[in-house]
Amino acid sequence: MADRASFPILKNSVILQIMEEVEIPLTEAELVEPGRCRERVREVFARLLMLCWGMTTESSLSTLPSRITTTAKSTFTHPELYVDALPEIKFFCLLSKLMTICGNADFGFKDLQAPQSKRFKRQLSAVINFLKFKEDMQCLVEQGQEEREELFAAMDEVTLQCAALEEELDKAKRLNQSKMLERDQAMAECKEMEADIAQQNRKQASIRQETYILKKSANELKDQIANLSISLRELQAEERQLSKEVVDSPDSIKFELATAQQTLEDVKQMIDKKEMERNLVQLKLQNAMTAEGGARRVMHTMEEMETKIQEYEVVVEDLDDAQRRLEGAERALDERTKEKEAQEKKLQILEKRKEETSRLLHKALHQSQKEVQIATNKLGVVEKDRSDGFSRIEESQQRVQELESRIEDERKRATEVVNNRIASFQKFGKTYFQQETLDKIICA
Repeated sequence: MADRASFPILKNSVILQIMEEVEIPLTEAELVEPGRCRERVREVFARLLMLCWGMTTESSLSTLPSRITTTAKSTFTHPELYVDALPEIKFFCLLSKLMTICGNADFGFKDLQAPQSKRFKRQLSAVINFLKFKEDMQCLVEQGQEEREELFAAMDEVTLQCAALEEELDKAKRLNQSKMLERDQAMAECKEMEADIAQQNRKQASIRQETYILKKSANELKDQIANLSISLRELQAEERQLSKEVVDSPDSIKFELATAQQTLEDVKQMIDKKEMERNLVQLKLQNAMTAEGGARRVMHTMEEMETKIQEYEVVVEDLDDAQRRLEGAERALDERTKEKEAQEKKLQILEKRKEETSRLLHKALHQSQKEVQIATNKLGVVEKDRSDGFSRIEESQQRVQELESRIEDERKRATEVVNNRIASFQKFGKTYFQQETLDKIICA
């Protein structure tokens, strides 16, 4: 009872039926006497390995990784001697691992080189039990894989959306940075133009003040020139009038004439000076007109600045719009991040559910194995009782046969006695009839 398996040992008919269902050819003779067909046993194990591990070609069971081949060539003295041994060892390791998973841990090389019917049947029962369990759990595995794929697809979509939002955010940041640079440049230009305008305004105010003073001086000079012209004409008229008269004192006249001449020279010098002042005033007027042209240009520049300011306001509005879109993108990114975190939490919950389901399945499997063990123990007891019943039935059958033989003997003896008695009775009757007939004849 110590080596009792944790899985049911199937009957030959059940094993053959299941092997036929999984499309692995196996005959009853090969199952009963596996020692005579070791290659077929190895082929059956290979097909079962491919079925359990999900392999498509049998070459995958014996193909070695490149690192093992390289290690073998560099480590072994004669690596060609291990060409057949290493693939066989890999096949045995895979098969031994499968048997351990199936609950049959005592699998060895002897089961491949000299298989026995009882152990072969036990090993096939273990693998078939594992296949049935795998088939029963396949729906849960597929459901978990589908949920996992859906979660990963949702995570990929969220990641793509997050990347797109980050790219849009970077683009908005770059646009915002360029707009900010343009705004700073426009602000610097505005400040520079405001300084120029203030300077031009100060110049224009000073020029206007000078123009007003010069105009006032020019008007005064014009009045003085007009007065001097009148005085000059009066003096000339007086001179002509005096020249007609005879004077007694030419010295006084000469003195007066010299005085008038000096006055005239002074007036001429004053006229020249006023002319120079007038030229200076004209120059200042030209400068004022030039300043007025500069002021017009400044006004034009101011109008352009107003246009620039309007463009700047549009840029600021675009910048505000971009900022709002950026804030919206950041909010969307936060929402996507929260959604991603929620999806990750959901994935963790599903992983926990999967682990819990796996734990429950393992627990159920362990419980089932215990129940199978108990059922197997009960089945052993039942089998023992059945064998005892069969032995009692056989003893009873033997006793029945003995009784039947005795009854048959008694029947034969009774039949013989009855036949003898019937024969004796018939003989007696015949004798009696003959004697009676003889007596009747004698009496007659």
